[in-house]
Amino acid sequence: MPKRNLDQKPSKAELERQLDDALKQTFPASDPITVGVPTAFIPDRPVDRQAPMTDTELVNELAANVQEKHAKARSS
Repeated sequence: MPKRNLDQKPSKAELERQLDDALKQTFPASDPITVGVPTAFIPDRPVDRQAPMTDTELVNELAANVQEKHAKARSS
C-alpha cells in the first residue's frame, strides 16, 4: 500500500479497498475490522509535554467537602 500524508483523506475507492482487505483478513473470525490510520501509533499529545501539577491540599479539601455533603444527605 502506498504511503500517504496522514492529513490527506483517502479516496472512496481506497477506503473500499481497505474495507475489502480488512474483511478478507478477519473472515470467518468475529473480530471487528478496522479501516484507516491506527490511533495507537499517534500520541494524543506531544511526548515531552508534562502533566499539570496537582494541588494536593486543594484536592483533599474538595474531597472532604464532598464527603461532608454525602454524610449530610444520608442523615436527612
